[in-house]
Amino acid sequence: TLVAPEGVNTLVIDRSAKIYANGTAANPIIMTSEQDVAGVDALNLRGTWGGLVINGSATLNTQSGTDEGEGSTGTYGGGSSPRDDDDSGSVTYVQIKYAGWPITSENELNSIALQGVGSGTILDYIQVHNGADDGIEFYGGTVNAKHLVLTGNDDDALDWTTGYRGNLQHIVVKQTSSGDNCIEADNLGSYPIATPRSIPTVSNLTCIGSPDQKGNGHAFELKAGTGMNMSNSIIGGTFPPVDEGCILIKGEETFTQSGA
Repeated sequence: TLVAPEGVNTLVIDRSAKIYANGTAANPIIMTSEQDVAGVDALNLRGTWGGLVINGSATLNTQSGTDEGEGSTGTYGGGSSPRDDDDSGSVTYVQIKYAGWPITSENELNSIALQGVGSGTILDYIQVHNGADDGIEFYGGTVNAKHLVLTGNDDDALDWTTGYRGNLQHIVVKQTSSGDNCIEADNLGSYPIATPRSIPTVSNLTCIGSPDQKGNGHAFELKAGTGMNMSNSIIGGTFPPVDEGCILIKGEETFTQSGA
């Protein structure tokens, strides 16, 4: 599917479709730009294609239960009849390189966008490298993902919003000077107490910061009402010396909904 801006191609899996991209450890599937295949300098390749977008029919906490994907990537979410076990296929042993595109500050293509994707979808052994925006963002839904390597991405490595409730485990994040947060997440910006609340379970995460990463990057920035259940995880490396600290819990609703 060709999406804005003109010339940035994005692979979009609609709600009515499934993707089966299953490589092996010895022979992974590599999704990258034509320039990368041609041997162009990798430092100049961020944003040379739009990334992978999967639209599903699971639950969102928006008023209508659906939403429109950023970058004109289609309708997602199950509306009044969501299917949290929705199956959009499987993506295993896949590398996604040099993808994403920040069209505007509020309209951005990520390397992988999982939009209303259900738990019947399989995501395992995936690397996202040197993306132009977030590495992986979950827009609602219940899909689980494991064995993720997120390196050199130009904004946040891992992001979620609109009621995401999956399980994420065995994740390595390595930020560089162009990155922001290891995790930046919210529940719903326009209504932070919306239900179902974004509250995934994250385990076995290693977050490695960079002292010169952009802005006021944190290990975790939790805002707009989100929660997170985290265990067996490590924050390492160095983060910029800002007053907000390594972990930022932002907004009264975020804090009060988390109880003690």
